Amino acid sequence: MKFMKVLCVVLGLLMIAAGIYCILKPDITGLAIGYIIGVSMLIDAVGRIHAWFRLKKDGQADGWLLASGILSALFGIVLIVNVAAQLYMDMFIAYIAACWIMVQAIITIIRAFRVRKFHKMLDTQYLGKHWWIGLIVGLLLLTLSVLCFVHPGIVITSMGILIGLGVIVAGANLITLATTSSN
Repeated sequence: MKFMKVLCVVLGLLMIAAGIYCILKPDITGLAIGYIIGVSMLIDAVGRIHAWFRLKKDGQADGWLLASGILSALFGIVLIVNVAAQLYMDMFIAYIAACWIMVQAIITIIRAFRVRKFHKMLDTQYLGKHWWIGLIVGLLLLTLSVLCFVHPGIVITSMGILIGLGVIVAGANLITLATTSSN
């Protein structure tokens, strides 16, 4: 059991080091997302094809499960071996994130004006008094979304930093679990 604790601490430290590397090189980390998706698709494909064979023994398999497994494998392989496909996937994710930020900005601006309308309509002293804060946040989000469309590298770099932070937290959790367990 002591070996497992030591192993978990070592792995946690390696994860923290990897997270720090991700934060120091967020653009490289962000550009690895397409590759990570490709590996995930390949793992999904193996699971689906394995499930199809298991269900086939019981006479319950359908061709759709096998077809989805084969397609996942093909797309996963393309993403793993084709750097251009990885870059397209990274850019697609960056633009989807920019769209999401823009939608959130528009909703925030609309809500700010609705709060302002209620404030005036109900003639309240406190309710909706600071509606303009929502408007400023919405306008800042809108500006950020436009920047993300013009420079998608901002999103990719931000994703790299967030991945790094997540890996650091996961490594710290692993160390904490290993050192605080009773055995």
